[in-house]
Amino acid sequence: MSKKPKILFIGPTPPPYSGPELSMQQFLESDTLNNAFNIKFLKTNFRSDNTKKGKLDLSMLTNFFIFFTKLFKLLITNRPKCVYYPITPTQIGWIGRDVWTILLSKLFGAKVIIHLRGSHFKLNFTQFNPIIKKLVGYSLKKVDCAIVQANYLKDQFHPFVPESKMAVLYQAMDTEQYAKSDDAEIQQGKILVMGHMTKAKGFTDILKIIPQICQEFPFATFYFAGNIRKGERGVFYNQFTGKKITYEDPFEAEAKIVNSDYKNNYVNLGIINGADKMKHLRTTDIFLTASYSEGFSRSLLEAMSMGKPTVFTPVGAHREVFKDQLNGFSFVPGDLEQLKIALKAILSDYEKRRAIGEYNRAYVVSDFSIEKISKDFKTIISNTLT
Repeated sequence: MSKKPKILFIGPTPPPYSGPELSMQQFLESDTLNNAFNIKFLKTNFRSDNTKKGKLDLSMLTNFFIFFTKLFKLLITNRPKCVYYPITPTQIGWIGRDVWTILLSKLFGAKVIIHLRGSHFKLNFTQFNPIIKKLVGYSLKKVDCAIVQANYLKDQFHPFVPESKMAVLYQAMDTEQYAKSDDAEIQQGKILVMGHMTKAKGFTDILKIIPQICQEFPFATFYFAGNIRKGERGVFYNQFTGKKITYEDPFEAEAKIVNSDYKNNYVNLGIINGADKMKHLRTTDIFLTASYSEGFSRSLLEAMSMGKPTVFTPVGAHREVFKDQLNGFSFVPGDLEQLKIALKAILSDYEKRRAIGEYNRAYVVSDFSIEKISKDFKTIISNTLT
């Protein structure tokens, strides 16, 4: 019996409980992948607070040396045939770890698979320092396979990675955990938003239209689950239009709504996990994401898996795999008029919400289950090793 190929997975695991961390955990626990490969793991995240991710300070510099010491030891002692590594879309991420992880892995003879979990590397790259651009381009040319989250994103690493070395891997969902509950009491007009509460995630845009929506639908209440943070640490462009995002302070935007006549139509849940998160997903009437850029929103897929109708932006894989008025109502990120039209259309039609929710559940089970996506990932790794 032949030995299973040694694969080194490098990346984040929870906490925090956001998309990249949860996705890595899914892969590490996948029976399909563990039966096919001998997997070792090197954790990259040393912060459990999303608000501090990407912040350059002494702890980041200390962990830079700790990380590469561990990587060096693993490459020497384990001699993996392949290294799988989700890269960042930012200049500091590339010069701080991505370039050196790729080159060090190649130095020890490993095939390298990188994974872009967003959709904004190409736009960010245009603003990189010229010297860093050369370093990044050189390291990308050494990559054996680059994974993106939609077919139309295959140009993200052009001209450094040819299309023959590109692969598409969609988001995976635990459809048993995130299942529709017929016993849940839906709160009419409850609109749930999950993720960072920043301009790039559409937080300030949504706050602006709450008064107009709630004038017509007084029962509508917007629930936000996540953390408010100043600045942007990765998304600087509208991925749909290519235009630069004009920054808005989320704390100032929140202050306006909580000091308005519509303060009762706004709920800041903070960061929610576990049973609390599941409770809000089960009882929500509509799931909303207004992001300017995504790879493939995990929270959007979670809501769909639980049979929820959605309002979403056609960014990242969403443009490719979700259809307007079939999976929900879509709108161009940053277009407040389109956002209002979409919300009014879905709030005013109960039967439409029900039908969309039923369709979404069946669609996720069919196309995005952990079992299916793990098999797709296994194929990608196997093809890279040959």
